[in-house]
Amino acid sequence: MKRYLAMITILSVLLTIFTYGCTEKGDDKLKEPYSGKGHRIYVKEPYSPDRITATFTSTTTNNTETVTMELIKKGEDYSTYSCAGDTDKFDRVRFISDDTDKSIVLVFNEYVSGYYLTGGTSQGSVGIPFVYDENNENDVKENVPFETVALKYNKGIEKNIFIWTPEDYDKNDKSTKYPVIYLCDGQNMFEKASTTYGSWNVAQSAESMKANSGNNCIIVGIDDGDGNRDSELTPNLGPLAEVENLSHEEFENGTGKIFSDFVVNTVMPYMKKNYNILTDRQSTSVCGSSSGGIEAFYIGMEHPDKFGTIGALSPAFLLYDENVWVDYLKKINFNGNEPFVYIYNGNGDELESQLYTSAKDMLTYLDKVNYPKDKVAFREYKEACHNEHYWRNVFPEFLRFAFPNDK
Repeated sequence: MKRYLAMITILSVLLTIFTYGCTEKGDDKLKEPYSGKGHRIYVKEPYSPDRITATFTSTTTNNTETVTMELIKKGEDYSTYSCAGDTDKFDRVRFISDDTDKSIVLVFNEYVSGYYLTGGTSQGSVGIPFVYDENNENDVKENVPFETVALKYNKGIEKNIFIWTPEDYDKNDKSTKYPVIYLCDGQNMFEKASTTYGSWNVAQSAESMKANSGNNCIIVGIDDGDGNRDSELTPNLGPLAEVENLSHEEFENGTGKIFSDFVVNTVMPYMKKNYNILTDRQSTSVCGSSSGGIEAFYIGMEHPDKFGTIGALSPAFLLYDENVWVDYLKKINFNGNEPFVYIYNGNGDELESQLYTSAKDMLTYLDKVNYPKDKVAFREYKEACHNEHYWRNVFPEFLRFAFPNDK
């Protein structure tokens, strides 16, 4: 799907005095950083402001809380600040430097260690996940090492897959096996310069998860950057819907089944043969955004015996009308193996707003086929636009569903 065009909505901040203390302007007082029970989060800021505040909010309630952050370390390239928040009450955070410079609203949960605030959009600075190391000034990683492998795809064509393994991975240790996340748009996952909006920085998010929970994983990205993305990531489920400003030519007779078969019949067996991985469905996830979001949904639904979690971020569900989706979903025999489905969508630019309605509609379609309600989660992010900044931002939320603490 094509991207871009920003439209800013206003995040309403309700200031209340609660356990951690709140901010205020004018006559209000800003309490000291909360140092008791809660999840600690770190921020690195290149401009070393005199003060940073963190405003915690919730996507499901009106709970809001703002605290000042403590200066932990002043460095040459950036300074580090920290505070704590209650993950039972809040799932989003925004940082404000010297009361003026704002970050975009970022995901906050137990798996998030911190964000390096860099660059900027019309909505604020963006954040790259990092794990704070008091002994290492260079703990921010904008790129990570990964392996590239070419596998036979279709009609003699080869397709690259990109494989990231955590630092503690030992190929000779056959007793330690890792869950796997398979990602569409693998070319956008690891390298900073992969798009004008950077990459998803999925490895940094996985490292943060590991540091906070002990959960570990291997990440496999499948390349869709060969010019055939719209076709490869579109399952052919029936007649396409009439969508304003959408050319059917790009998506007609989509070859999403070929891509799905490649993932299941080529990529997954390759990983099983060459890496120490867990292969049960609960240890296997598939995720993607936009066209990759509808394809990830399709792959997981086509193979519920192989995937325990689906991440559909800004998914292109609008390609098909309700009757096509419901007919398709009714035909699937899950045998009690319904994957957990995490659906996310923004509403901050023209394309995200267009996709937003169909993303919410999917909840109705799943309900019509009696899909278990406890296996579906929808999260919206009203300010978010259709680009890697925001998919990077919500990936830790997907990880939280893919790797629940009690799993």
